[in-house]
Amino acid sequence: MTLSSALVCAFVYWLMRYLDNTTGWDAMARPIVVAPVVGLVLGDFKTGIIMGASLEAIFMGISAIGGAIPADALSGTVIAVAYAIGAGSEGAMETGLALAMSIGTLMSSISSMFTPLWAGLAPWWEKEAAECNPVKFSALNWIMEGVRGLPQTVVIFLGV
Repeated sequence: MTLSSALVCAFVYWLMRYLDNTTGWDAMARPIVVAPVVGLVLGDFKTGIIMGASLEAIFMGISAIGGAIPADALSGTVIAVAYAIGAGSEGAMETGLALAMSIGTLMSSISSMFTPLWAGLAPWWEKEAAECNPVKFSALNWIMEGVRGLPQTVVIFLGV
């Protein structure tokens, strides 16, 4: 993988995460959507389609129940597809599929490490809400959604 491939994969991760969190349509971070996009930007759409269907079957039943933190399907998909395309060897797809769940579990743990930081901003949000300026509050919310994905985006970049 080249530096530009890592940057593109990190951007795809950030964009899909951002769209999934801001549009309210919880399908942008699904492997069936993300893997073909990663495959397209890395130049192997066919592998992206195949990996997307396979990874969707793996991540299909994963959901947050109670206080459990499920594996992050988005990060697992991006790195697994990038690995499969970058390795390009026989069996690279199978290896990428095997790594996806482990990567997703690791990334959900990394994401949860930042939860206290985001929760620490609650007084700031409360102050903004008390000012009763919905345009400013909404704009800050959209900006913050973009910022919240940056730590994981850096990990995706380094992983790819």
